[in-house]
This record gives sequence, structure tokens and C-alpha cells, in this order.
Amino acid sequence: MRAVRLDQFGPPENLKVVECQAPVPGDDDVLIKVDYAGLIYGDAEARRGTYLTETSLPWFPGRDVAGVVEEVGRNVRGISPGKRVAALLLHGTGCAEYALAWTRGRTGATGKSVPPSDIVVIPDNVSSTQALVYLINYRLAYFLFEVSARVHEGAAVLIHGAAGGMGSMLIQLAHDHGCEIFACHRTTEEGAFCKAIGATHLIDVSTTDYITAVLQLTGGKGVNVSFNGVGGSTVNTDWRIVAPFGQIMLYGYVAGKAPLQVFEIARTVALKTFSADDFFAVPEYVKGATEALHRRFRDGPLLDVTKVFSLDDVATAHRWLDEGRVIGKIALKP
Repeated sequence: MRAVRLDQFGPPENLKVVECQAPVPGDDDVLIKVDYAGLIYGDAEARRGTYLTETSLPWFPGRDVAGVVEEVGRNVRGISPGKRVAALLLHGTGCAEYALAWTRGRTGATGKSVPPSDIVVIPDNVSSTQALVYLINYRLAYFLFEVSARVHEGAAVLIHGAAGGMGSMLIQLAHDHGCEIFACHRTTEEGAFCKAIGATHLIDVSTTDYITAVLQLTGGKGVNVSFNGVGGSTVNTDWRIVAPFGQIMLYGYVAGKAPLQVFEIARTVALKTFSADDFFAVPEYVKGATEALHRRFRDGPLLDVTKVFSLDDVATAHRWLDEGRVIGKIALKP
């Protein structure tokens, strides 16, 4: 089969499509013929060797896939060949024509324990690309919004990077809760996307100081919650637009890892960090998020991937990640 492989950290061009042996499922495995493999910003960090967990070379990327079950191991229950599934593969290897999903955890090549894959059967009313949009990001957004921040109905929320994969999920959740949504974006296209999926106010941070804009729009009150997956300088300015006793949810750093100047914060706010591993380790949180995912699948509305690249164009797709050109979710098609 053909698969994407990285042999040396660096630019997108270091990603190569290679011929390799197709995986053979063991007793606890599900072999998926991959129709689409998702891409996230963390893939670019891993490619550069700067991700929060170590990337071991050679690296075969691909954490989320959607496709058709080709074969299952003898211990696998509830999933049969021919079923359309989406799967979160914490061990990677999804950017390929075939991928293995594990129904039991195991020890990876580096000796680290790897949890079982998260496999979701795709309902008939949901396309494979729609399932890919929601598989990871919707549940992560649920953890942030519902479990950690516990946003109340009608709250005022700011979403940095609102047109991205996580930002778009947070907009949908906030819209469902009747929130006043302040969406930070950088282009006209991004703004139109955010408005179409439920944003109340658009703030083009390429031309506007978001602090001034938020304070003007709220009459100086600020917002109840800032969802910040951007990082950079905003880590040290968000407190200015969060109302007293509000929250700053820090979950990413696409603009860089600026040190927090905590004693310059002149307001009572809660600042919360985020690790998906902590939430996925709590069964009740996973159950709640997965139930919410299936409600979204049933009731909609559903977004779709905004751009599909061929497997051979993986370097181009990664350049989009590096350049911040991604709106919503992008994917590779083997």
C-alpha cells in the first residue's frame, strides 16, 4: 500500500509517500480501508519535532480516519466488514491506503502505553467527510465548553481562531447555548464562514485590536469566557477582555508559546489549561462527549471538510497548516 512517512524533522517537503506492507489485523484489530485521513495543527508540530509529546522517526502520520472496515480480528465485537467507520488512532499511521484500529491498548514502539483506538460507526445520514470533521474536534470542544468551562446559557464568549477546526466546533456549541459569540478571524473568507455557522460578532484581528473591539461591543463589561487556542501574545492580554470572575481556557499555541506574566493580571479570572488525555481517561466524560457527538450526527446541522488533498499533495496540505490557511477541517484522500 501507499502511506505517508517522515524520516527527518523539518519542512513539509520532508513528508514522502512510500510503498510499504499493508497492515495485517491481529485478534483485537480492525483493518480500515481509508477513504479520508484528517489533518490537524498538531501534525505540523509533530513534523517539525516540536509537538508536546516526542515524535519518533520514522513517523507515519494520521490520527483520524474515515473509511470502510475491510477485516476484523476474531475478538472484535460490534464492528463487521463493510461498515463505514471513523476512528481516532492515537498510534498514528492513518495517512495511508489502509490503517489498523486497535480495540485494546498496547505498548508502542517507544515502550509507551497507547490506549485503544476510538472507533465510531458512521450513521447512514452522515457522510464520511462530515464524520471526520466531528470525530475529534467536537468532543474536545465538548470537554472545553461543557465539562471544564461549564458555560451557562446566554453567556458572552470570545473564540480565538474561530474559523479553525476547534473554533468552528466551539461556535456551534456556543450557538446551541444561545451565547453571544465574538469570533476572532483574519480574512474575509474566515469571517463569512464564522458568521454562517453562528457567530454574533466578527473581529478581524488582522486589522482590528481585539481588546478594543470586545470592550466597545460589550460596553466595557467584557466576556464571560475566552477560548484561546492561539496563544502567543494573547496569553497576556486576554484578561483585559474577560469580565471579573470569568474564565480563560488555554488549549493551544499556534501563535507561539509566550510565557505567562501572571502577576500582571489585574483582575480576578480563572485560567485553565487543557490536556485531552486527562479527559479521555475519565469514562463519564468520554461517554457524555460521545453521546453529544451522536446527537449532533442525528440532529445537525453538520459541517463538511472544506478542502481535500490527494495523498501525493500531503506537503501542500502541511504548508496550509503552517501558513494558517485552513478553514474548518481539511483532509487527505489516499
